[in-house]
Amino acid sequence: MFNLPLITLLTLSLPSPAAAEENLLKPLGEAFSAWADGRPEDAAGSLEYVAFRSSDTVLTLSAIKEISVLLAELGRNQEALAYLAKGEILAPEDPYLAFEKGWNLLSAENYPEARSAFEKTITMTGEADIVQQARFGLALTEAHLGGPLEAASVLQTVYQKYPYLLSPAAGVISAQYEALKKRQHAVTFLEEALAYDPRNIQAEIDLARLYDKSGYYLQAWQTYYNLSELDPGDEYSADKTSKLAKYIKGKLDNLLYWTRMAWPVHLKPVNRGDGNLLRVGLFSDAKGEPAPLTGFSFIVNTTFVITDSRLGAVGEGKANMQWSVKYNPLNRIYELRDNMGSVIHSTRNSFRLTPRIKGGVILIKSPEPVPQRGINRGDRETAGELNLLARPGGFIAVNTTPLETIVPAIVSSLAVGRKQPEELKALAVVIRSKLVSLKNAKNHAGRDYDICDSPHCLAFPGLQAENETALKAVETTRDEVLSKDGAPVAVDFHTACGGFTESEVNDNGRVMGRMTPFSLYYLTLKAPPDNLLCLADDRTAASDVSWTLMLEPGWIENRVNRLAKVGRIRSMYVLKRRPGGRALTLRVEGTAGSLVLEGFEAISRALAAGMLRSSLFTMRPVFEGKYPKYFLLRGIGTGDGRGYCVLGGHGMAKNYGSGYLEILRHYFPGYKVKKLPNK
Repeated sequence: MFNLPLITLLTLSLPSPAAAEENLLKPLGEAFSAWADGRPEDAAGSLEYVAFRSSDTVLTLSAIKEISVLLAELGRNQEALAYLAKGEILAPEDPYLAFEKGWNLLSAENYPEARSAFEKTITMTGEADIVQQARFGLALTEAHLGGPLEAASVLQTVYQKYPYLLSPAAGVISAQYEALKKRQHAVTFLEEALAYDPRNIQAEIDLARLYDKSGYYLQAWQTYYNLSELDPGDEYSADKTSKLAKYIKGKLDNLLYWTRMAWPVHLKPVNRGDGNLLRVGLFSDAKGEPAPLTGFSFIVNTTFVITDSRLGAVGEGKANMQWSVKYNPLNRIYELRDNMGSVIHSTRNSFRLTPRIKGGVILIKSPEPVPQRGINRGDRETAGELNLLARPGGFIAVNTTPLETIVPAIVSSLAVGRKQPEELKALAVVIRSKLVSLKNAKNHAGRDYDICDSPHCLAFPGLQAENETALKAVETTRDEVLSKDGAPVAVDFHTACGGFTESEVNDNGRVMGRMTPFSLYYLTLKAPPDNLLCLADDRTAASDVSWTLMLEPGWIENRVNRLAKVGRIRSMYVLKRRPGGRALTLRVEGTAGSLVLEGFEAISRALAAGMLRSSLFTMRPVFEGKYPKYFLLRGIGTGDGRGYCVLGGHGMAKNYGSGYLEILRHYFPGYKVKKLPNK
C-alpha cells in the first residue's frame, strides 16, 4: 500500500468546493502568517490546500504563485514546476508563470526547456523589468547550451539597457571571458562590477583570485588584504595576503586604502565651543572596542602639554613638530620621543596630550593596532585632548572633544560629495541627535569612552574629512537636535530606504504593506520608481536602492562553519520576517548539521562578511547537481529602514527645494527641533 499525498488526503475529507470556497481566504492568511513566522512547511501546506480546493481562477493562480516562490526558495524546484504547470493551464498567457518556470528549470538543470521558457517570457510582455530579468536568466542558461560567447552576447543587451542588473551582469560576463581564457577582459568586467556595486562581495572575491592568476600581484595582495579586513577570521585570505606580500616592493601600509597624511589639514585650531564633551574611543573594531596601540607618530598644530596620570605635567612640545609614542613590550614602558628621536618621557602610566590653545588639532599618523585586522588604521585628525590609557600589550587612544567638533566630518563622509546646503543641515541635526543618544544610551558604560569611532556606534574618519559646505551646515544648526516632549530622542538613519521607511514614511515608493512570498519577490524584481526620492540621478549608481548579488556557497560555508559544524551547504533560506518583509532569521542546512542565524548583523556577517546592504531581500538557490552553485539575492535599500533616509533628504532638497526643517518633519513627523543646553 502506498502513502497518499497530503493534498489527496485533504481532498477526501473536505466538503464540496462550493461549500468551502468562502473559507479559503482563512488558510491563505494562515499561510502568510506561517511564512512570516518561520514555518515554511505550514505555509506550503496551507497554500497547497487553497491551490487545489479553490474553484476561483484568480484565487488559485494567487496561491500557485505564492507556493511556487516559497518552494523555489526552499530549493524544491520540481515541486514548484508542478504547480507552475497547473498555473499555465489556467493562464497560458501569464508571463510571470513562464518566467518562474525558466528559473526553476535552470536550477533543475533542464537547460533546453529553461531557454524556451525565458524566450517565451520575452515575447509575452513589454514589462521592461521582467524582460531584462528573463534575459539575465537566459544568459545563465546559454552558458550551458550555447557557450560563453552566446551567454555574453545575451547579457550585452541587459548591460546596455538595464542599469539595475549592471553589477551581476558584469560578473557573469567576466566568468564567460575567463572560460574563454581572456583574463584581461574578465578582470575589466569584474572591476566594473565593483564600480557599479562596491558591496558586491562575490565580485571582490573573484577579482582577488583572477588578479592572482593573471600575475597582478600588487592588486591581488591589496584585494585579499581587503577581504581579510572585512572578515578577520578568514584564514585563506590572510594566508594569500602573506604569500603575495613577498612580491610587493615598498612599505606595505602605504599601498593600502588607509588615509596617509604628511601634514595636518588644519593648520590652525578649530574653535567650535567647549560644551557637550564626548569621549571617543579611537581605532575601534566591529564590536566597538578600541584596539590597543603599540605606537604612532603625531603632529600638534599648537604647543601642547604632556601630563602623566600619576606624576602630573612632565613636559611640553612645540607646534608642528612630529613626535612619536612607542610601547616597549620588553620592559612594558611607554616612550614619548620628540622630533629628534630623543626620549622625553618614559612611563608605565596612562598619560595625555593637551593642546595649549582650545581647539588645537592633533594629527595621529601610522597607528599600529593589535590586532591589525578589522581596524581602520588610517591617519586622522582629532581636536581636544588625547588620552593614552595603559593596557596590557599597549595603550588605547581616547579623544575628549566637543560634540560640535566631530559632526562636520561625519556629515561630510556620509554625504559623499553631495553639497545641497539644506540636506546637509538636516543630516547635521540627525547626526548630532544620534551622537547624543549614543552617549545617553551608555553602550560603553563603565569604559573610559562614551562612543567608539567604528560603525558599531558611528564611524568617525577624522577632522580631515570635513568640507566647507558641511562646516557651514553644522554651524547654522549648532546644538540643534530632534526632541519629543522637550527631551532629545534617539534617532537612526540609513543611506537609502528604497521607497518606504519602517515607519511608513512615503518617499514616492511602491505601496508595500504586509508582504507575502510572491509580493516580496515580485517587488525585488521591479526597478525603483523614477520619482523615488533616494534614487540617484545616474541610474548606474543605484545599487543602494536596488541590488542583486550572486553568492557562491563556498565562502559562506567558510564563515558559517566557524559558528557551528554545518559542513557543505545543502539549502539556506530566510525563516522569520517582519510584516514588511525584512529578514529576521536565516536557516542554514548542511551535510553535517544546521544553524539558525538571528538578526541582520549575523545574517550579513555570514552571507557577505558584513557587506549585505539591507534585511529587505529575497534569496533562492540555483543548483548544479545536489548542491547550490550560487544563491541569488535581490534586495532593496540599505540598513533596517528606520529613521532618516540620507539620499531621500538629498532628493527633497535638490528636486523640491525643501528646507532642512521640512525634510526633518517628513522623516520624523512626531518630533521637533530644539537646541541642546551647553554643558
